[in-house]
Amino acid sequence: MRQIMILSLALLFSAAVWGQGPPKMRTRVLTHMTNTEIEQYLKRNDVIFVPVGTVEPHAEMPIDAEYVGPLAYAMKLAEEGDGLVLPGLSYFFPDATVVGRGAVHVTPSEGTAYLLTIARSLLRQGFRRQVYISGHAPSWQTVSPLVRQFYDETHVPILYLESSVFRRPNTTGRPPNFGDFAKMLYGAYAIAGRLEDIPVDLSEPVPEHPADPGINHLFPVGPQSGAIGFYMSHYTDHIGPAKAITAEQRTQWGKEGAAMIEESVKSIDIKSILQALRDHDKFTQEHLIPEYGWMFPNQSGGEKSNADLHQH
Repeated sequence: MRQIMILSLALLFSAAVWGQGPPKMRTRVLTHMTNTEIEQYLKRNDVIFVPVGTVEPHAEMPIDAEYVGPLAYAMKLAEEGDGLVLPGLSYFFPDATVVGRGAVHVTPSEGTAYLLTIARSLLRQGFRRQVYISGHAPSWQTVSPLVRQFYDETHVPILYLESSVFRRPNTTGRPPNFGDFAKMLYGAYAIAGRLEDIPVDLSEPVPEHPADPGINHLFPVGPQSGAIGFYMSHYTDHIGPAKAITAEQRTQWGKEGAAMIEESVKSIDIKSILQALRDHDKFTQEHLIPEYGWMFPNQSGGEKSNADLHQH
């Protein structure tokens, strides 16, 4: 009887531990942490979320809107998945919005090279599961080569969550309400603690300007700027002109948008994604590298003999 009681208590304790969420932390943003806190975190986990942005015209929003969006998602995903957040990666490929003088232009290849340097450092530091997040449609031209090149170089998988992943249906089977994209950005600034960076009572007219007669016919043949190079004919062609809002609207939209982001983060089940990333890494190390590593780029061990080749 005593043994049964002890076993029952042990099972209850185990269930309670497994049922707990991620440990509470003072902050999960890497640059807000002390080295002591980072060292303590790395003793138990290895996850870091890396928002990758761009800086470009975005109506009444600050020009880093498409960095702050991924940053807010990264912060919420880190809470859900017990990870940290690497902030500050704003300046990457803006694409066709360079006609606005707020846009900072970095080519996709320049951005990929920089991200590779960051990714290598993070791996050495102990962040084996790296998740890169973007909200800017052309960012795949920078981030997709990163994940492929990094895997070929290190044989460690890292993940890219592109903005479309956050449009998956939630637990009710309904897709999240993303009809008002602007509200989600207000929510992102609220989550990042920067809601007041969005100005009130700012508006502008749209000057007459010509439209490119061929571009809309060319877009459907491929992934827009991945299929054809182009520039917008005026910066307001992206999102539109600045629109006047009130402080009350800003506050309300910040609340509504933050709730949308929370719903979206819940819908993607980041814990299962992180587990799948770990499983994929394990399979790579335990099966793919021993079996085929001699053929892979940057794999040491020399060439196989003819006898070895015949065995394959």
